[in-house]
Amino acid sequence: MKVNKLDRFEIEDLEDSLALFEKTFNIKLENTETQKLKNFDEFCDLIISKFKAESNNLCTSQRAFYQFRKALKTENIINSTSISPNTDLKIIFPKKNRIRNIRKVEKHLGYKLEALKPSQMTINFLFFLLILSIISLFFVWKIAIFGILISFTGFYLTKFTNRLDKKTIRELIEKTTAQNYFQIRNAENSINKSEFKTVILEWFSENAGIKKEKLKYGNFA
Repeated sequence: MKVNKLDRFEIEDLEDSLALFEKTFNIKLENTETQKLKNFDEFCDLIISKFKAESNNLCTSQRAFYQFRKALKTENIINSTSISPNTDLKIIFPKKNRIRNIRKVEKHLGYKLEALKPSQMTINFLFFLLILSIISLFFVWKIAIFGILISFTGFYLTKFTNRLDKKTIRELIEKTTAQNYFQIRNAENSINKSEFKTVILEWFSENAGIKKEKLKYGNFA
């Protein structure tokens, strides 16, 4: 097992994501509790301790896969018997009608898949252009205004991206389960504590932008 020390910026990203996690899962972590934590594993244990729901062994990710497969069949997108967790998403959602078909599946499921996302390179370029344009306001304001407009227009257009965020159904289901855990369990007053650490890991990796392997064995000090 490789232990990783998270740097200051990664810890700040975790802290910034925590408020959204608390809101999403309706829990509250006190500062006095989080300050004592030494690593991400202890962080997961603290989160799990906040849930008073009954513990059972229902596999949420498996349930999410069956719901997803049923939605594909019901919406006549693909023959559900021909897919598995390792199926490439490009086969399920080819470029033609990709956005429309994803929206149909989301409507059937009742929650967002968040299957589409612009590349990080695109986001980084637009952010860099925005910062550069703001700095340029003090020198060549006309060009700077034009750059800012391009940046904001670019950020707006990323909402209509056709780029798949994940490669396989398994990767999409892991992300979906982390974002919609209790909804997938049909709002049951229960939690599978043995799998929930994986859910926490997936959620914070996705929202804090830290690789899962580094986060899983991450130390805070």
